[in-house]
Amino acid sequence: MNQKSSTPPPRPTAKRSPVPPGFIASDEPEVLPMSKRKRVYWDNAEHLWYRNDVSGDEIGNGSNGLPELIDAAEFLATPIDAPPELIAGILHAGSKLVLGGSSKSYKTWTLLDLAISVATGADWIGRATAQGKVLFVNFEIQPHAWQGRIAAVAKAKGVKITSGAIQLWNLRGHAADFRQLIPKIIDRCRDDYFALIVLDPIYKLYGGMDENAAGDVAELLNSLENLATTTGAAIAFGAHFAKGNAAGKEAIDRISGSGVFARDPDSILIFTKHEDDDAFVVEPILRNFAPVAPFGVRWEFPLMHPDDDLDTAKLKNVGGRKPTYLPADLLAMLPPEGLANADWLAKASGEGISKPTFYRLRKALDKAGKIHASVVTGTWQPILKK
Repeated sequence: MNQKSSTPPPRPTAKRSPVPPGFIASDEPEVLPMSKRKRVYWDNAEHLWYRNDVSGDEIGNGSNGLPELIDAAEFLATPIDAPPELIAGILHAGSKLVLGGSSKSYKTWTLLDLAISVATGADWIGRATAQGKVLFVNFEIQPHAWQGRIAAVAKAKGVKITSGAIQLWNLRGHAADFRQLIPKIIDRCRDDYFALIVLDPIYKLYGGMDENAAGDVAELLNSLENLATTTGAAIAFGAHFAKGNAAGKEAIDRISGSGVFARDPDSILIFTKHEDDDAFVVEPILRNFAPVAPFGVRWEFPLMHPDDDLDTAKLKNVGGRKPTYLPADLLAMLPPEGLANADWLAKASGEGISKPTFYRLRKALDKAGKIHASVVTGTWQPILKK
């Protein structure tokens, strides 16, 4: 398969967007060294905006290092192209992606699949990708095992990894606090043009931070934001679920630690175990795209494959138990003529249904239109189908 160049293409003839104050426009990364440039966005024509000042991290011309105020009418006057979609309908270039999943949900394998898919322009779990150079920072897998994984995924996808497509930084045994390591990753990216940077696993960057402390997590994610804006690459990493029954929580609340993990990334893909073995339901949570309905995937070594036949409502209750009583059980205790609430509760209690469970089941029946409260008789009555 032909590989696209990792450097930006020649300037097209299409009209450019206006250059923001304090910046110059260029197609050539060599115009300014990485230490003296700042990529603002990568538009659909793959142009790059670079900083023209030479010190600090501030953007714009303001004396306080922040962008100038801009009138909304002026801001709307010139359309801004969206960055290219690195993963169709899921992730833009320069954005952050987190894959959430429980232990043994193949997060590293899936991130490796993503890296190889982007590097070769192949589909990833049923989604088209835009081809570009990839950096994979591996904090966990030993070199011999890592080599085997890469070869297995490439073979299963039927692609060939050509020279220059993927850069590996194997840092097992060298993980450090993100405050020290992220600047070093930025430094290593000075002479390269990456479309995607994968950091796996993210907890190896924690150092002394507390994943349950919102301030600590915000500082980590701000550091990843700096990595994305400085390099222009999309940043992807995996995050583990909290202990307990993931299926019983809202998708956005399943990731362990501070809620900042769920609020900050631009795109979140939650992989929750399905009732079927080796099957998962993927629930996308997207800031900049139209909603994507949950979809099924199935693990077949060494890849996740889309499974359109999977019932996405059947999540596995890990560590939990099937409810002893269902709304239908409570409905069966209600005669056609109905019962007063106290009598119905007493009948249910005699069958072992607790008071909280009674009211939960009654609420579900009422919401589903299975029962109604008669104002005339003061009883709950079943709604009988004609």
